[in-house]
Amino acid sequence: MIPYCILVIEDDDDREFMASLYINYKNLMYSTIHEIVKSKDDAEDLMQDVIEKLIDKISLLRSRTRDQLVNYIISACKFAALNHIRDNENRQGTSFDDCLELPDSENGGREIELRIIKGEELDALRRVLPQMDFRTQCLLEGYYFLDKSIAELGQELGIKSDSVRMYLTRARKKAFELLQKDMGYEIAGGT
Repeated sequence: MIPYCILVIEDDDDREFMASLYINYKNLMYSTIHEIVKSKDDAEDLMQDVIEKLIDKISLLRSRTRDQLVNYIISACKFAALNHIRDNENRQGTSFDDCLELPDSENGGREIELRIIKGEELDALRRVLPQMDFRTQCLLEGYYFLDKSIAELGQELGIKSDSVRMYLTRARKKAFELLQKDMGYEIAGGT
């Protein structure tokens, strides 16, 4: 059954496009989300949220090749699922307590501190991602949030591994500049 949010799209071509996208990729979307959240109800709710967000990106989705479209849908699903888990952990207040129970010998007793810092850095990166172009978003999301290798990113984006490294370096620099700007700092030598 086609979700209501698709059925109410006013433009006939857009409605047909999204209905086709839903029919072709609903199983992929559900399994991608369910693999992360492990709850049928949460997976169904998140799938609805992802569909609503994809509706806002119809023109972008239409301009993508099939492989790019599949990767975009998978990334959107994984991102939504990971955000859901993070938000639930923050609401339940268990995230920090769970860290306290971890053995902390590998990093000289600093594992808890390192996890908290990494979480804060990833949250900051999430804030600036929407300000970046599509390829930069895919690179940073894939590398930092989806733990994809350089080779996987290159294959998905159709570029060589050496080029992926170069693009990642530029993407990190752009993210850093946006974070500095977001926090109100001036970059040395910048404006």
